[in-house]
Amino acid sequence: RSDCASSVAQTSDGGYAVAGYTDSFGAGWSDFFVLKLASDGSFEWARTFGGSSNDYAYSIVQTSDGGYAVAGPAGSFGSGYDFLVLKLSSDGSLEWAKAFGGSGDDYAYSIVQTSDGGYAVAGPTDSFGAGGDDFLVLKLSSDGSLEWAKAFGGSDGDYAYSIVQTSDGGYAVAGETFSFGAGNADLLLLKLSSDGSLEWAKTFGGSSHDWAYSIVQTSDGGYAVAGPTESFGAGWDLFLLKLSSDGS
Repeated sequence: RSDCASSVAQTSDGGYAVAGYTDSFGAGWSDFFVLKLASDGSFEWARTFGGSSNDYAYSIVQTSDGGYAVAGPAGSFGSGYDFLVLKLSSDGSLEWAKAFGGSGDDYAYSIVQTSDGGYAVAGPTDSFGAGGDDFLVLKLSSDGSLEWAKAFGGSDGDYAYSIVQTSDGGYAVAGETFSFGAGNADLLLLKLSSDGSLEWAKTFGGSSHDWAYSIVQTSDGGYAVAGPTESFGAGWDLFLLKLSSDGS
């Protein structure tokens, strides 16, 4: 059986919260699996969440009230896979759960708490957008209600993997695109305003396969983006980009 960790966050007490999925415990095939560890790595508690199908937790953040928000794709609720967002209390008890999606498969890969106490969630969608898969970004209120949803992409596959809120209240989203760029797959970086409107989009890559798994905003207002590259280096290599605030 498989038990896989996907995301870790340091907690305000100096410990750690870990999210992933488990085939060993829970209600069905795979379930969301959340662990709380002390500062020395000792075990404090574990929780599973899910239904009779496959549910995978890919991202966790500690929230301003000391609890946790967890996101990932869930096959147990809705049609196909949907974005599933859980809000947990500080002891891991479930406060609310929200599923979002359409008739296709929608995978939540990244969640952040926003400055207004809500949440932004990003991942690829096969239910909405221009065709194939597209970037899907959701803005939720503090109780998980949907405020807005935006899809971005072209006629081929475009996959969002990481989101951050930016210092101006907007969002930066990173992933991969087969619709745009130099060839095969390229890194795709979007900058959105606070209401989800597209401010700019940038692609980076070569003739082979390159994509971004993680983005952070840097202290100078720019961005650092990381992922694998097959276009540059000795084979499959780490691709690390430092960008200015306008994505250049």
